[in-house]
Amino acid sequence: MASLDLPRDRPVGARRSQGGPLARLWWLGLPLVPLQGYRLKRNLPRFADADGTIGRVGSGSRRMSVVALGDSVTAGYALDHHRSSIAGQLALRLAERYDATVDWRACARSGATAAEAMELVSPEALAGADLVFVSIGVNDLKNLHSTTRFRRDLGALLDEVLAAAPHARVCLLGIPPLEHFPAFPRPLADALGWRGRVFDAIAVEAIRARPRMFRIETTEALGREMFAGDGFHPSPTLHAAFADAVMAIHRLPAEDPGARGEGSPDAPAARRRAGRAVDET
Repeated sequence: MASLDLPRDRPVGARRSQGGPLARLWWLGLPLVPLQGYRLKRNLPRFADADGTIGRVGSGSRRMSVVALGDSVTAGYALDHHRSSIAGQLALRLAERYDATVDWRACARSGATAAEAMELVSPEALAGADLVFVSIGVNDLKNLHSTTRFRRDLGALLDEVLAAAPHARVCLLGIPPLEHFPAFPRPLADALGWRGRVFDAIAVEAIRARPRMFRIETTEALGREMFAGDGFHPSPTLHAAFADAVMAIHRLPAEDPGARGEGSPDAPAARRRAGRAVDET
């Protein structure tokens, strides 16, 4: 887990670049990128989205709700069950922190772009949400959407989420350093990484312009244990790390940001488990 860096704030465009002088000349291999992309699409292992899109954890009298919305990350791609995804992991941590009974729901679909994710915004699911986690953008960039289109679609999606979830804080997952993903050969990895940095800067601007939003990001190369079997999607370990990063920042709107307690970053790492998970499919 030490290789995971999820800072609270970083200036736009400040994500660390890695590699020597040859890595900076990746653009010389651009003619190979379409062929590498075609081979990767044909050969990448296929998995299903996770079971258990609706579930509950905890046994406290307080009732809370978390919604995970967007693409394959929030769909739990390559995971057996949403207990191990960001949705279930956030629900568990909320239940522990607030001694609550927490419902989770995944409104997500693998392959979704920002525009397609707007179809997944459910007013019924989001109306009572306390926390919404959004993962979007990687499909837009790999599908060669323009920056203008992504800026427009992402802004519209976030506005819809905020309107449908009037009481929730909304976390946007930063676009990861795709140049370091095990699945991608060079120079395809470098091309995706470059576009990822551009799209991520757009996402940073989008959340700064909107209330109740924050973000987490992965800025460094990740260990192989952070990836599923395809070397592309996150493993349960990385989903858990995402949830820890969210909870290190997240506070309910009514809470004093300076308050210390069970859920603060200084609290003991070993917290009591919040009861048996009750899942529905």
